[in-house]
Amino acid sequence: MFTVVVANPKGGAGKTTVATNLAGYLAGKHQRVMILDMDRQRSATRWLARRPRGFPEVRGALPDAEGSAIRDYRPQWLIIDAPAALHGAALAELVRRADAVLVPVSTSTFDFEATADFLAELATLKPVKEGRRALAIVGSRVDGRTVAAADLDAFLAPLALDVLTHIRDSQLYVHAAREGLSVFDQPRSRAEELWADWPPVLHWLQRLVSTKAAHR
Repeated sequence: MFTVVVANPKGGAGKTTVATNLAGYLAGKHQRVMILDMDRQRSATRWLARRPRGFPEVRGALPDAEGSAIRDYRPQWLIIDAPAALHGAALAELVRRADAVLVPVSTSTFDFEATADFLAELATLKPVKEGRRALAIVGSRVDGRTVAAADLDAFLAPLALDVLTHIRDSQLYVHAAREGLSVFDQPRSRAEELWADWPPVLHWLQRLVSTKAAHR
């Protein structure tokens, strides 16, 4: 099982959008995928409840039942939608469990400030300091034509971290979420432009999976 934690302490940073769309992509590739919904809003759980039959299966679990759910399903991928305001011992435990940590960052000054503090705390954790935990940034809800997008690039530029991609701001993410779908469940004619934002994330994860397998 490969565990991806999607985390940012600031609400509205795009955690659930990244988690559910990543899950939708992997499920579409015939992988057994589970989302562990640790966020109090339970947005990922509600997304799963809306997911129509006939689309690639994504299982869900809540923290109080995660052990048995994981044992029963034996997922190849566990995607953890982390709670807002994550820090301290709870953050350290999730990083310990993870194979990779993805940090979505949205284009607002408030998000930049919260993310900077979060990354500083992550950097103090032993698995991150020792390079044993993969960590990367994803720009979230980015309109490349705006000043905010330029501000995001300026914020990310000095970070000694992988900045994988900018996931563009599109109403198709909103419409897909309302139907329990990912953009990868949409027809190519509607979603191909959005699919183009994701390969850097997917290639990064595949490299990590291959590295983990090689070290077994």
